Amino acid sequence: MKKIVLLIVAFIVFANVSYASFPITETQQTEIVETNNAELPTYKSGNPTWGILSLVCALLSLMLILNPLVATIIALLGVVFGAIGFNKKLKGLAITGFILSLIIFLVSAFLAFVIFAFGGDPTKLGG
Repeated sequence: MKKIVLLIVAFIVFANVSYASFPITETQQTEIVETNNAELPTYKSGNPTWGILSLVCALLSLMLILNPLVATIIALLGVVFGAIGFNKKLKGLAITGFILSLIIFLVSAFLAFVIFAFGGDPTKLGG
């Protein structure tokens, strides 16, 4: 037991004694380096983030087609994200998401128009 207490005390004393054992200077020296041939960083625009967002919005609006107002809004977001993704290198996902979102947008907008035109009562649709 005495050895454990002695070991703990030794660690505490060592931690307090060795805290600032390096030389500390009060003045700071700064060096300014100027170069004429600095290259700007180039960022790779190959990530398909906008295409993935467009495709996810298209699939989400497809799952929510029974609620045409929400599906219309999400499909419109998919169309916008797909259009933004056209400017990137990997645009296959953006084109796919754009086309699917556009089709779902048109279908859900038509469904929302029909439902709102008939007052939201599905029994009036049949005649």
